Amino acid sequence: MALLDNIVAAVAAGAGWRPPRRDEDGAYRFRLENGLDFAIFSPDDRTAVLRAEVADVPASGPAREEMLRGAAKRQAGVCRVRASVAALEQPGQSLLKTPPASGDKLILYRMVELAAGQEVFGAAARDFLNDLAWWKASSGGGAERGGERAFFGMTGMFSGGMY
Repeated sequence: MALLDNIVAAVAAGAGWRPPRRDEDGAYRFRLENGLDFAIFSPDDRTAVLRAEVADVPASGPAREEMLRGAAKRQAGVCRVRASVAALEQPGQSLLKTPPASGDKLILYRMVELAAGQEVFGAAARDFLNDLAWWKASSGGGAERGGERAFFGMTGMFSGGMY
C-alpha cells in the first residue's frame, strides 16, 4: 500500500488539495466542489481504481430505462477516446469493501497500474475528473455551472471540446 499512499499524496499535492486519510476500507476519498467526489483504492496492491458516483438510478420504470439507455449511448460514444468507464452498480456489487448507500448507482471508474508512476497517475486523475464532470452534467448530476465545465486545482485540466 506504500505505493498507493505515495501516489495519492502526489495527486493531492499536485492539485493543491489537502491529502485525504485512508478509510477503514482502504480507500482514499476526495470531496471536491460541485459534488465531484471520488475515491482511490487498490484491490490488489498493483492496480489503482478511481471510482465516483455519477447519479442515483431510479429503482424501476421508464425513468430508469431512459437513464440507462442514455448512459449506454454516451459510453458507446466516448469509449474509443476516453479510459473512464460508466457502469451500473447494484447493492453488493461494489469493489469498495464498505459498500455505498443502498440503491442502484451509475458509477464512473478508471483503472491505473500503480507501477506506471506519479506522472501517469496524475494525468489519469485529471482525465478522470474531467470525465466525471462531463458525466455528471450529461446525467443531470449538476457538475457544470452556467454552461461552463467545472475545473479543479490541477494543472493541465482538459479545456478542449472532446465532448
